[in-house]
Amino acid sequence: MIAAVAAAALATPSREALVLHWLHSNRAHSVASLHSPRNGPQPPPNLQALAQRELTSQGRYNLTETRVAPVRESLWKRFLRWLGEGWERLWRSLSKRVHFSERTANSIGWMLLAVVAFGLLWVAVRLLVNLQVARSRKRSDAQPLEARLDPQALYQEAREAANRREYGRAALLLFAATVALLDLRGTVCADCSSTVGDLRRELRSNDASLVALFDAVAAPFVQTAYAERAVDASQWERAERGYSRLSEST
Repeated sequence: MIAAVAAAALATPSREALVLHWLHSNRAHSVASLHSPRNGPQPPPNLQALAQRELTSQGRYNLTETRVAPVRESLWKRFLRWLGEGWERLWRSLSKRVHFSERTANSIGWMLLAVVAFGLLWVAVRLLVNLQVARSRKRSDAQPLEARLDPQALYQEAREAANRREYGRAALLLFAATVALLDLRGTVCADCSSTVGDLRRELRSNDASLVALFDAVAAPFVQTAYAERAVDASQWERAERGYSRLSEST
């Protein structure tokens, strides 16, 4: 063990040898630079210049006061705030002059809640009544067809259009004949604003057995009037059979 330590000590070069090797490795090396501190004393930094440079950095600091646009309060909020402040002043005035017991205060609170609930209920009832009146007025304003159409004449025009293979026009005329027929018999009340769904619902409520025949006539009408698709001969024949049976039933 002692022999190994001695061999390692002999193998390690001395400090003088290392210094000579360092001096010969670079001409800029000198003994003075070896003994001088690695970093010499630095002058004190200019703190004012550093602070000025930091504050003038673009986008880093926002030293100006941000102006926020005032939010305008609605009239309804002003009214509620005024009502709340008035109620608070009234309650404070009453509490200073009149001393209520806890039971009396609770009774007054429940009474006020009942008054508010009654007011809300009255407003809701008024709204429902006005809504019902508006609906009734709208229904009464619906005007029936000024001149009753002749369903037989419309049916003849539809057949003539079908003979010319104008099945789309024939479907339109046949549906008009169906509506005129049902209106003439009093099964439905047709007006200018009635849709296919409106007529179907009214027919179901008055005579549900005619709904299937009505659908047979209305199907090609909806296809050509709303979907803007062509109607073929088989669809026209099915609609014509439905109209014939509807005419016989009514």
